[in-house]
Amino acid sequence: MKDEECDQEKFSFVEKLISELHEMQDLLRDREKIKVEYEKEMSQRIRVEEEYHKIRTSLEEQLAERGTEINRITAERQSIEEEFHKTRTSLEEQLAEFGAEINRITEERQRILQEWTQMMDNMAKFLTESAQRTGASRDSDKS
Repeated sequence: MKDEECDQEKFSFVEKLISELHEMQDLLRDREKIKVEYEKEMSQRIRVEEEYHKIRTSLEEQLAERGTEINRITAERQSIEEEFHKTRTSLEEQLAEFGAEINRITEERQRILQEWTQMMDNMAKFLTESAQRTGASRDSDKS
């Protein structure tokens, strides 16, 4: 009976080993599935990170280009504002000179007008006095 018991124990032990082996195989399959899923997720994550870096690089380049464009436009605007200021200053100076010239011409015209008025007054006075003398002289010749 001992042999039978021993055989029974051996058989039980082998069954137990086979059962544990099946469990280990099941665990191994589960772990393999988990590994495959993990590798897929890692692969997707790597692709997402690569895409993220591409997009980030592209956006940084666009931002740099926009910054350069803004700087160029700002410089151009400043140049235009400076040119506008120079032109405005020049036009204001020309306007002031034109105004001064108009004032000088107006004063000159007024001076000439006063001179002519004075000459005309003097001429009228002279003619009046001359006519009075001529009339007085004729009156004295008639007498």
